[in-house]
Amino acid sequence: MRVMAFIGVLGWIMLVVPELHFLYKYLIPVLGAGKYLAFLVMGIAMFFCLPIALTRKSFKALLPARCQSLIEKLMMGLLCVLSVVISRHFM
Repeated sequence: MRVMAFIGVLGWIMLVVPELHFLYKYLIPVLGAGKYLAFLVMGIAMFFCLPIALTRKSFKALLPARCQSLIEKLMMGLLCVLSVVISRHFM
């Protein structure tokens, strides 16, 4: 999960920083048919693993009594949806 969260951070950096868009434009097509797998892994990392890892870490640090609770699960879902909405704004 940590590795996927790290990949998600890299994906967000490439999405947010316009100077790094060349990675998507020139390097991803080099992968050939593997580019679809790369996009799938990056999407899972950015939109699911990263928000879940951030929520888990923040609840362990700030609200340890609420870990594994329904509130934590709802926050995970909310951050996943928010991640998708924010990324659509950058595209």
